[in-house]
Amino acid sequence: MADTKTPTAKETRAAHTELTNLAERARTGDETAVPLIREFLQRPGAVGAFGGDLAEQVFVSMTKSIAGKNLGFREDVRCKLDRLRAELSGDNPTSVERVLVERVVACWLQVQDAELRAAQATDASIKQADFHQRRMDATNRRFLAAVKTLALVRKLAVPVLQVNIAKKQVNVATNAVVAAGEV
Repeated sequence: MADTKTPTAKETRAAHTELTNLAERARTGDETAVPLIREFLQRPGAVGAFGGDLAEQVFVSMTKSIAGKNLGFREDVRCKLDRLRAELSGDNPTSVERVLVERVVACWLQVQDAELRAAQATDASIKQADFHQRRMDATNRRFLAAVKTLALVRKLAVPVLQVNIAKKQVNVATNAVVAAGEV
């Protein structure tokens, strides 16, 4: 059985220092750090340690832009996003569903941001108001398209069962497979 002892505080600090040094070497372009980074990224949960979780980078950037220096507001928005992500993901999402849920959540945040900025532009010129309206329309279209795609993927993944009692016929189809260009 594998050793599962909890690392000591000293071991945790040493690992953190090593990772910080590795990140600094990578940031400055030290090619000798690449094999170590690749090895590190094979660990469960390591993706994102160097900023590679681009969806998370988008959320961090957008929440900072929306909330400014108000840390309470920023964390409240992040909590809402986490809850929305959990609700939309369900119990056992597929890889495709996870990607689409991230897209739906990002689009939802963009819609809220567009509407918030439009509402706050109380003394906007006609040109600025038109910009805000077009931005709201565009973000809403992207949001609805993402929701529709997620719903379609889920609909196609549900097994189909048809029972025709009069002719004693039962048709069962397993998960649908969608070829490129059929959607």
